[in-house]
Amino acid sequence: MIAQEVIILILFVFAGYAIQRLWSGKYEGDRLKRSLRFLIGNYYIHIHHWLYSLAILVILYFFNIYHPVIYGLLIGFIIQGFTYRDRFIFYYHKDKFDTIYRKWKPVIKN
Repeated sequence: MIAQEVIILILFVFAGYAIQRLWSGKYEGDRLKRSLRFLIGNYYIHIHHWLYSLAILVILYFFNIYHPVIYGLLIGFIIQGFTYRDRFIFYYHKDKFDTIYRKWKPVIKN
């Protein structure tokens, strides 16, 4: 990797982080319509954006496909995903959503 590619990679890590920051919810459980969630029986399975970004990164690496812009964006997505406190909650009972996410929802004061 040459110095120019490293600079591009680092710039796009920041860009990927910023894109996800704008696109994703402001707090855990926000913008669920954009989330990759599946209801299976009584449980939601949540595939976080950091997880599928990591999977894409691994697949690209496995097939020896490299581009600093793509890698930078994906790494930025992954880093931003790790900023959420629910980053390791992958499944939960459909009736427990409020119990899990209420503690992170900001309180709006008048």
